[in-house]
Amino acid sequence: MRFVVRLAVAWLLLSAFVAAAPTEEARGQQERGNIAVERRQELPAPAEPALFDFNIAARGGVQWVVDPPHANDDVFGFGAIDLVLTARPTRTVTFLLDVESLGGPGPDAAIHSLTRVNQEAERLEGRDARVFVREAWIRVQSADGGVRFNIGKLDVQHYFDRNFFAEDETRQFLNAALDGNPLLAQPPNGLGSALRVSQGDWRYALGVQALDDVTGDHSGVPYLVGEVGRRNIFPLAGHYRWWARGGSVPERRQDLTWGTGISVDQLVTDSVGLFLRAGLARSEGDRVLSHSVSAGVQYTPAWLGRDKDLAGIGYGFLRDPDGGEHVVEMYYNVSLAACCSVIANVEWLRSHPTGQREHDRVVPGLRAVILY
Repeated sequence: MRFVVRLAVAWLLLSAFVAAAPTEEARGQQERGNIAVERRQELPAPAEPALFDFNIAARGGVQWVVDPPHANDDVFGFGAIDLVLTARPTRTVTFLLDVESLGGPGPDAAIHSLTRVNQEAERLEGRDARVFVREAWIRVQSADGGVRFNIGKLDVQHYFDRNFFAEDETRQFLNAALDGNPLLAQPPNGLGSALRVSQGDWRYALGVQALDDVTGDHSGVPYLVGEVGRRNIFPLAGHYRWWARGGSVPERRQDLTWGTGISVDQLVTDSVGLFLRAGLARSEGDRVLSHSVSAGVQYTPAWLGRDKDLAGIGYGFLRDPDGGEHVVEMYYNVSLAACCSVIANVEWLRSHPTGQREHDRVVPGLRAVILY
């Protein structure tokens, strides 16, 4: 199977250099495209192109469980710091290295929710603390930015199932099922490649990634994903995407799995945006057709003179072989300065794990973010 991964990576690399010709839109975004690193989690963009950029993204917070299942498990602290080095030796080549220190397993250590109430804690992979290379890649792009090819250690969610109003756990929703479609079922960050082509208002993307981290077991069919997207169908800005993925079940490499879904975000006024996600998935050996849906609103209270603040409310539902769960989350992001914000949120979950009784949980939280 390592040969399959190498073959797919080589095919994507070849495609990057024979893909579509430059577009007018890409020409208009050339300077920004050469600077941005296009992560879901925002980083300060340099005012001018530079050979090297160094950024720090620090987050910390606390969540607690109202009426916890065990009296001593009601308060959970968590924190993370990312050290991100970006190098741009030419206008068309970018290197990025992100080293992350992460600690605090979050409330899921006690309540074991299906939707996962703390997206940050998912990267702990069951540990209490971890220091690791979160991403390390090289991007080669055409001179106009219309074709972009990344290869290295990647985060699938930076390239697929994007959604402007619900994708960033550092400033928006904290629940994993609202920040992304759980049926995208992306593997841990690992070796892979992603090709993206922009042509007018259309977007095309292909990706392949190993099922484990760099040092893991690379048996089975690798994770393969593709996406087609369209921008700005209506007068106000919007994005509309359809993706499909396939590969081996990570826990049972002899079995195959597939999934598909849509992601929509749409401005309805200058300060109000709507988002919608839906998906289906099935794995060999499972009797359940997994399905998920999420929807919500993001609002910028400019009339209060707070045009940098964000408020949001979202609903999600997930049904998979482990059971079903409804989640509602509300948050308010207070911008204190260009680099700093404080976010209060609360999540309500109604869970019905397979073979267990239904129960409700309320999980408030408070977190702070510093970007430098």
